[in-house]
Amino acid sequence: MMEPEPIDLSPLALPAHRRERLIGAVLARARVGVVQRTPLSELAGWARPTLAAAAVVAALSLGLLTRTGPAAAAEPLPLTVADALSIPGPASDWVAEDRPPTEEDLLAQWDEEMTDAR
Repeated sequence: MMEPEPIDLSPLALPAHRRERLIGAVLARARVGVVQRTPLSELAGWARPTLAAAAVVAALSLGLLTRTGPAAAAEPLPLTVADALSIPGPASDWVAEDRPPTEEDLLAQWDEEMTDAR
């Protein structure tokens, strides 16, 4: 079997000054990845993605606010659990004070209902 002739690559050779400059550029790029990673540099790396996420949230929020308009504030928010559950009269005091009704409370409530029914 016949061996192929080696290809002459000497016309592709770089001049010495260009080769040194190319070697320096490659080594400079290689050193960039060797930088010591500190917690501060890790946080700095998250700055752009965090700002991008914040911008998306802000844009969606503004879009939603302009679309729905201001919330109707005609009815104030409930102040207690009893108000939220719409528990009537003295029963709301029992819930707010976190105590069971006494016999006097029950009789007073019953008397009020009986007089209102007439």
